[in-house]
Amino acid sequence: MRNITSVVILGLAICGCGQVKESPEPVYPVSGVITLKGQPVAGADVMFVNAEKTRSAFGRTNEKGEYRLTTFTSNDGAVEGKVVITVTKVPEAINNEVVADIESEAYVPPSLDVRTVRKEKSQPLLPERYSSPASSSLMAMVSSDGDNKFDFELEM
Repeated sequence: MRNITSVVILGLAICGCGQVKESPEPVYPVSGVITLKGQPVAGADVMFVNAEKTRSAFGRTNEKGEYRLTTFTSNDGAVEGKVVITVTKVPEAINNEVVADIESEAYVPPSLDVRTVRKEKSQPLLPERYSSPASSSLMAMVSSDGDNKFDFELEM
């Protein structure tokens, strides 16, 4: 019995079970809402770019336009400092099946799973200027002692 207990304790020590890994640098919870023309922007990718610390945080808006940022672990936040914010949204890829008429010699039955697909280029659904740190006018200051809630109304 004593040997089994020793093995279990040794195994736990080797595995590092129970250890909490800390982030390489402190992060602070960041959240907010993205709107366009007063309406929430759902499914947009939000990135806080901290050029000074070369560390970015990212998130995606929900149906209410709300986002929470992630740097190291899910929804942990962003590093402290001045950030430039990018917001992008592109539609999901659209596949239009081109199917020959059933009477045509080119017709291939669906059961053979052979199709000709034409992909259309995805166009951004938000103004381009928000897609790059160089052109985005959105800025914020993430701080260790603030509420770090940043709402942005995008302009066309």
